[in-house]
Amino acid sequence: MERSPISTSPRRRGKAGVATLASALALIAGLYATQAAALSLAPALRPGEADYRACPQGQAWKNGEAARLQRERLRRPSSAPRDPALRENVLRWGHQTLFGGYDRYYALNAANAAADAAADAAASAADAAADAATPPGARPVQRKPAEPRVSPAQARAAAQRLREILQRRPMPGVDQVGADGVDALWQAIYRDHYDRASQLRWAEAFLDTQRRVPGADGHLIREAMEKVDRLRLDDGRPQRFGTQFEFVDDKVAQRPIESAQVAEAERREFERMPMALEICLRKRLNAMRVSIPGM
Repeated sequence: MERSPISTSPRRRGKAGVATLASALALIAGLYATQAAALSLAPALRPGEADYRACPQGQAWKNGEAARLQRERLRRPSSAPRDPALRENVLRWGHQTLFGGYDRYYALNAANAAADAAADAAASAADAAADAATPPGARPVQRKPAEPRVSPAQARAAAQRLREILQRRPMPGVDQVGADGVDALWQAIYRDHYDRASQLRWAEAFLDTQRRVPGADGHLIREAMEKVDRLRLDDGRPQRFGTQFEFVDDKVAQRPIESAQVAEAERREFERMPMALEICLRKRLNAMRVSIPGM
């Protein structure tokens, strides 16, 4: 999903930018080699019919999948967003933070930026020379248009503008910025992990907004629940929605939870899978990586 900020010349990408990307990926791979290898060897498992039948409310939940999807579609507003200008800004700033590499490449130094610029200039000069050498009347060379360039400074500025939107109470919902605008706001929350206390407040406010103005995709709701739970656990507090699990004596077990009754009620409000059913399916699969529709 993420895209590198490496510039694209009319003919080719600058080699310096490619080297930067390769170095960053190599560093990440080196730090997390063990975990990545383990995950790559453990594909996501999907429960079968027997698993649903063996779990409480399992068959009823599976049979109701189509009806839940239909209700989710009906909750989406049919009218245009009330604030189209804000929606356009949110989408543009979200693109800039991603394309400008704020989340992983914002520390690009001046030397790399200069090398990218030099590579672009050289490629442009080569393009000009090729144009000059083209015989009159010959078919012009078709070139891929250059991608828009977003500097790290522009990406940081866009991220700051998004933070200002995220601090609004209530946070904009689908009625104001549309489903794609809400998606962009969630991606901004998910990527902005440098201030984890703020990220937790934003994720909780995001869910509060979805209660007030339903219409966001169900997978965003689940991602927000998972983010809240992970951040709370990292802070030494029990999770709120019961989405986080771990292995204990080679068996899948739920991590500490604040209140099972509250978690079930909140999941029910968002029409997410009942916690008891998720626990049962996970224990039957005995895997951390699972693919369960509606979870």
